[in-house]
Amino acid sequence: MRQSVFFAILIVFGLLGSAFGQDDGQREREERFRDKLFTGGSVGVSLGSYTNVNFSPIIGARLTDQFYAGAGIEYQYTRYKYARETYTSSQYGGRLFTQYNVVPQLYLHTEFSLVNLEHYTLNQKDRSFVPFLYVGGGYRQLLTNRSFVTFQVLFDVIQDKNSPYNSWEPIYSVGFGVDI
Repeated sequence: MRQSVFFAILIVFGLLGSAFGQDDGQREREERFRDKLFTGGSVGVSLGSYTNVNFSPIIGARLTDQFYAGAGIEYQYTRYKYARETYTSSQYGGRLFTQYNVVPQLYLHTEFSLVNLEHYTLNQKDRSFVPFLYVGGGYRQLLTNRSFVTFQVLFDVIQDKNSPYNSWEPIYSVGFGVDI
């Protein structure tokens, strides 16, 4: 009986040691992947007779030294007064993006976004999902060894009839990012 208990204890400790050994290797792989992650996005607030609140976080990963990919969500609330009427609107959606570094500071950017927004047809307010396919490029400047600022210019190539952008109107943006 004592031998059975002794062997059972040895087996349990052997399995635990094996499990912890595998966990350490898995932790090392996760830390390496975690080093490739970054987060960023934008937050904006404009108050007054025209109010705009924007929240748009992203998370991404460096897949190679030159190629990045990620996803994000976005929400925007707008309220403004025109004559004696007050208009409010909310839009929300998600996006997937890729970036390719041509040189360390310059990159090419593509992004697919699907946004639920309000639009007017025959004096009726309606909501629908509007697709956007943004193509363009930008400039990334390191602020520290783990943070950066980006400046980019994008164009919506889908040009959906419910898009708020005029034909081939450039979309300028400034963003910040932090390596996780």
